[in-house]
Amino acid sequence: MRYRLILCCALIFVVLFALAPPAVGQARPDTESSSFRAGLSFGYLSRTLDLNEEVQDVIPKMTALLASLVLEYEFRPGFSLSAHVGYSSSTFDGLAFRRLPYSLEIDTDSGSIGGILLGAEVEKSVLGGAAFGVDIRGQFFASLGLNKEWKIPGLAVEGSAKGKPIWMKASVGPVLTYRGWEGVTPFLYPRFDYLWGNFELGQTVQDLKGSEKKDIKGKSPFALGLGADFEFSSSLRLRAEAGLHPRPNGIDYSFMVQTLLAL
Repeated sequence: MRYRLILCCALIFVVLFALAPPAVGQARPDTESSSFRAGLSFGYLSRTLDLNEEVQDVIPKMTALLASLVLEYEFRPGFSLSAHVGYSSSTFDGLAFRRLPYSLEIDTDSGSIGGILLGAEVEKSVLGGAAFGVDIRGQFFASLGLNKEWKIPGLAVEGSAKGKPIWMKASVGPVLTYRGWEGVTPFLYPRFDYLWGNFELGQTVQDLKGSEKKDIKGKSPFALGLGADFEFSSSLRLRAEAGLHPRPNGIDYSFMVQTLLAL
């Protein structure tokens, strides 16, 4: 809860700061021109989960494939807002539900669960120069899982379970860029990165019915992204980023590739 409050305050700060007038002396040209870009975004994440100190036989994990359409609106150079709409495919491993009529565990053999992916991103230039720059970037994504049904094997009677995960991911932090190379802008993105949500599972075995909701959150609240923007032309841009999420006794990771074409 503390991390969520801090993150919400940070995202509000980013939005308010983005709406503020640009800083005096900023190197990027300040014009009133605006533009639209549209494109595709593909991502992958692997995160170790924390179940609020609940003891599990296996360390719980979640992996997800993300694909979305992106619409970016640049209010002025150095200030943009993007919207994402797409599809997510989430796989869980090591989630044990013990408060049902018959205990069940969701693992990789249970398959992936589809969901609707919604997201938003805001980025604002803070400092700029001939070679180096600093931006502030805030992101929010929500995966609204669709119901999936499983047959329960090994029972003398017919039984089934139906589950639906919902998870969200929010991040905010500075983007440190190097602009000394033509057409390529590498960046470093250290950020506060928080993942949370829940998994609700219902079970029916003849006349026996039960349900259990399990709260989940990512083990690591921080991440370090390393990537680059590639400007192939004035209208085509590609962004690629790899992220590391340090946690106790290990590191989680993520990848993202995004293309945008000026409209």
